Amino acid sequence: MSKNNRRIMEGDDNGGMETSTDRFNHLAMDSEDHLAVIRATGADAASFLQGQLSNDFVLLKPNQWQLAAYCSPKGRMLASFWGIKLASTPDSQDICLVLSQDIAATTLKRLSMFVMRAKLTLTTADDMLPELFSVHGLAAWSEHEVARGVARITAPLVDLFVPQMLNYESIGGVSFKKGCYPGQEIVARSQFRGAIKRRTYLTRIEDGQATSHVGYEVFAADNDESVGMVVQTDGDQALICIQTSSAGADLRLGSKDGARLKMLDLPYPLLEDI
Repeated sequence: MSKNNRRIMEGDDNGGMETSTDRFNHLAMDSEDHLAVIRATGADAASFLQGQLSNDFVLLKPNQWQLAAYCSPKGRMLASFWGIKLASTPDSQDICLVLSQDIAATTLKRLSMFVMRAKLTLTTADDMLPELFSVHGLAAWSEHEVARGVARITAPLVDLFVPQMLNYESIGGVSFKKGCYPGQEIVARSQFRGAIKRRTYLTRIEDGQATSHVGYEVFAADNDESVGMVVQTDGDQALICIQTSSAGADLRLGSKDGARLKMLDLPYPLLEDI
């Protein structure tokens, strides 16, 4: 967490002071309508998630956050998480997965199908959001996702993208060294055979009157066919997942005559470019 997020915010001379805890509690309240928490507790919590998600939860240290994807057997993302390990002992693991509210119930149901004899319990824990914001620094990870180039899976995006299409391998959301998980073979093949034909880019909507939502199609000005779609928005900024061959085109929102999308620099290099 940055020093700015830790510091006390002073109020006026009448004694009004807001601490960083107050601020994050307010952020948590604002986030409750679009974020949810799945909590995994028990001796096998980390090893279970290790076999289900794209990142390494066995090596994850306590009080550290990491990004992860939950994929179908075909490698398509069904959910994405900010995950944190709150406690870790040989007899007990406590891991929270923060995801979009609109896919939380179906994701929990699907994960629960594979628990079988594993020693863990999966539950909803949305009441932990204020604590995750104020005590564990969730805001430092979940705020300004668009500007940071992080696309979170929401209902319109389920089962559409392999993680690399949303740049997850470039932002620490995929481990290529861990064991198997659903879709792992497809994800690895996409990476090492150069089969990534779509990428996510950061853009600004040039028309101040235009609005954008997740799922809006993106067009090139010289093409009647869609070249991709909007995957996350924040004000006049939008993350778009498009064909890499169209990255240099005159991009438009909604139609080839729609508002122009100006390409902005991502705050990280793509793994293939490192």
